Amino acid sequence: MERVAACVLTIILAISYTLIGVNAQSEEKIEIFSNSINTTGPVWLEYNCEQTACQGMELIVNNSGLIHTNSDPHKVEWEGIVDGNISWQLLLEEDINKELIKFDSIISNEIWSEKEDLPDIIPSPSQQEDFEEIETFSQCQMNRCQTNDLMTEGIVFVGVLESLNDKDAIRIVGNEGDVLLLPNFRSSSEMEIEIWMRNNEIKERIESLNSGHDTEYFFEYPEGELWLRVISSVESEYSTYEFEIVRYDANRESLDLRELTNPWTHGGALAFNDTYHGHIAASDKEGDSVLIELGSKMSIKPICHFSNDFILDIIIHEINSIEIKHLENISSCPEIINSTYLTISIEFRIKSNFTQPWSIGINTDFYGDGMTLGDAPDFIWLPEKIDQRWELVDSGMGEYSGSLGIQDYIDIFAFEVTHENGSKVYFNDTEGEVSFKILVLNQTTGAIINSTDQNLIIAPQGIHAIRIEKNNSSSEPINYYFRAPEIREYQIENIELEDLSRLFTNFYIIAGVMFLTPMIIVIWWNRNTIFKGDKNSIHIEQHELIMLNKLKDRIVKKIDKEIILSSLNQLGDSPWDSVIQEWGKPTLRHMTDNLEIYLWKISDLDILLGIKINKHAWDLAAIRIYSSEGESVRIDSIAPEKIFQEDEIYLDNLKPKRNLFLKIGLKNKPINVNFQISGMVNGEPVAAASNKTINWEEE
Repeated sequence: MERVAACVLTIILAISYTLIGVNAQSEEKIEIFSNSINTTGPVWLEYNCEQTACQGMELIVNNSGLIHTNSDPHKVEWEGIVDGNISWQLLLEEDINKELIKFDSIISNEIWSEKEDLPDIIPSPSQQEDFEEIETFSQCQMNRCQTNDLMTEGIVFVGVLESLNDKDAIRIVGNEGDVLLLPNFRSSSEMEIEIWMRNNEIKERIESLNSGHDTEYFFEYPEGELWLRVISSVESEYSTYEFEIVRYDANRESLDLRELTNPWTHGGALAFNDTYHGHIAASDKEGDSVLIELGSKMSIKPICHFSNDFILDIIIHEINSIEIKHLENISSCPEIINSTYLTISIEFRIKSNFTQPWSIGINTDFYGDGMTLGDAPDFIWLPEKIDQRWELVDSGMGEYSGSLGIQDYIDIFAFEVTHENGSKVYFNDTEGEVSFKILVLNQTTGAIINSTDQNLIIAPQGIHAIRIEKNNSSSEPINYYFRAPEIREYQIENIELEDLSRLFTNFYIIAGVMFLTPMIIVIWWNRNTIFKGDKNSIHIEQHELIMLNKLKDRIVKKIDKEIILSSLNQLGDSPWDSVIQEWGKPTLRHMTDNLEIYLWKISDLDILLGIKINKHAWDLAAIRIYSSEGESVRIDSIAPEKIFQEDEIYLDNLKPKRNLFLKIGLKNKPINVNFQISGMVNGEPVAAASNKTINWEEE
């Protein structure tokens, strides 16, 4: 018992002497670095002096109470097994720039480290045991990765070779066709890491990498099992190593957790504003593909990254499942891709003979009009055929903006009236050098039945259009802004009516006799003409038609201006019904009790317009000849002369019982034509429009 006490006392005195010596020495030196961690497993620490020498450089390590020192003017290091707390200090005799001291380390992360000695060799094919294995699956594919920092994916494994003959082999979990990444292999002394394949028949080495390898190495999971084996390249009694390993599961590549196919079969297109990552194996002969949403008439810059050679096909997808091969068998991304006016998505199809990663994204300077991708259409949809190209403006979304660029004059949006009795619709906030119009459409034919320039209008239930147009023909880009139009339910007063016609029976009889008496007198006066025929009357009508035919011929043939003006004036003095009979069925017309408007197409660039006022005069009247699709109608000339601007003609006052005929020349041939007349009748604003829109080419 006394001998044990004496031994313990001797050890305590020795430790005390050592600590006293260390502290005394430390007092003469400057502490440059210090740190402390808590871990379990192999640890390696190293400091290198990058100048000629660092006098008195000393590393002091406290491993759970055990003190280790290492002194050298060039390099100091320590390695060993830690189970708990470890702290260390770096001391120097002189104060030098810390940047001249380089630190390196391998520190176990406790979870993935060598807990007990691993097998020295890869087991034979017949040997089946519960070997230690590493599961290193990463979800960082497509857009499921927040960052490319490899510390967030895969695992870092730390181990140690304890002697000259020690080797470590470990199995990696995976399936044939998976892509693996070995981005880093480090060790305290020179080592190699071997990649092996083992199945039920054979085992063979696939590849070997030296320590210090810090470039990304991609390889394919073999048929069978994948093993990694670490061996020493030099004679060393004790060496620590570290490698990172990441596995990308081929069967969980896509967002629907399947292997990526080529062509794309994974549902709808992926979101535009993102970058998508994937990995292609050399054995994957079909390759990968990625389908990204795109819009009409967009100019995009694809951003592609590949680590090795590849072949790329770029496919434009249009409405109605139409595919257009934009580029085929290319080996680099194009700088610019311009989409068509029917584009809804773009597909990149990838093939390669090398196992490698890829990433594809899209960049653009202009995302589109409104809140969707691409340019808004410049024409109205066909009846019941509206599709995703026309954005349905939602009052709950609030603000919309867009741009009319070069050779872009019109944007069409849609809005929906859901109230059964219709709604009051109006704009309350717009900006830009553009005109905003609400077009009320016939839900069956698609014809424009009414329109307004930002004023309140009543629209029936259904989907209608918003037309945004440049105020001039400038080719310069113009930005615009609007708030979704206000849509308020239109309330119809429900008044019950009572049939009181029984109280007026005697009045109806007396009034009927009074109205019929003049007619009987007129019939009596014209009995010869009606019952026997009057040749003189027929002769006058024929003469009138001959004159009208000559007037029509003069107007159509574009002869002398004075003759045309005279002919138009004579046409205005002629009976309205006779003119209509001679000129035939009009291209467009509008008829009410007070107003009749007829429009005839003379040629591709010439129009004859006739206006008849029956009862009440129109003041401040103006008529607009416009096209709902394509370029705006632009008027070149009017006979007789009237004030006009672009597509609008100022008519001033229109008196009853007077017919007005105008010959209108156009600067450009429109896609379609309709008209709208507005003015004041009895002090009230009145507007009317043609009953339909005419395709100009078909007329």
